[in-house]
Amino acid sequence: MNAATLQLDDVSRAFGGIHAVEGVRFTAHAGETLGVIGPNGAGKSVLLNLINGLYRLDRGSITLDDTRIDGLKPHQIAARGVGRAFQSTDQFKDFIVRDYVILGRLGRQARSMLTTALALPHVRRSERAERAVALETLERFRLAEAAEERLGDLPYGVQKAIDIARVIATEPRLMLLDEPTSGTTSIERSLISDVLHEVARTDVTLVVIDHDVSFISSLSERIVVMNVGRLLAEGTPAEVLARPDVVEAYLGV
Repeated sequence: MNAATLQLDDVSRAFGGIHAVEGVRFTAHAGETLGVIGPNGAGKSVLLNLINGLYRLDRGSITLDDTRIDGLKPHQIAARGVGRAFQSTDQFKDFIVRDYVILGRLGRQARSMLTTALALPHVRRSERAERAVALETLERFRLAEAAEERLGDLPYGVQKAIDIARVIATEPRLMLLDEPTSGTTSIERSLISDVLHEVARTDVTLVVIDHDVSFISSLSERIVVMNVGRLLAEGTPAEVLARPDVVEAYLGV
């Protein structure tokens, strides 16, 4: 599948009297890597939740290749090639790593409960193929040795790398990554950075939230800066990080 173009127009969402996201407009072009930065509470994670359907918009629109996706359910948006990695994998801690990666490909596994229960030959072939894809993806992260481990038994940073592997295994057109380097060691951060640079060279659009400015700057072609729910700045990493208002909002200087 080809990389998707994501467009947000006047996207807004409030919780009670708090405007978590207010009037945000930007476009992530097909094949582009767009970084999203901002201080805690800026609305970055809420923004990703709006894009992949976990939250509903109060106002505005979100389109994927000129087709509106706001109002769709998360699984419907995922079926259009949108993959999402989360800050935490706690809810999946009892999964075996290989099975967790395969879980991300569930939408590609066309089968019925009856054929699965009967373990027909084409079902067994499909299962072998899915295991092969999962192991190949883990190998890209140098994580194949963890394939049979319980997810919750692994270091936090390794869990995050595995979650990104799950998204990559879905062969997405658009990847949404929420703080991929948070809580990681320098070695894990380097591993994640290497893989995402490799992914960025393929036919996929990346939208990445992270607090590590060096990581975001090296990975992203453009950066969007959010502050108190609003868009503060947009441009190349050099342009954005040179702005005094960005330095004040993001770095507190």
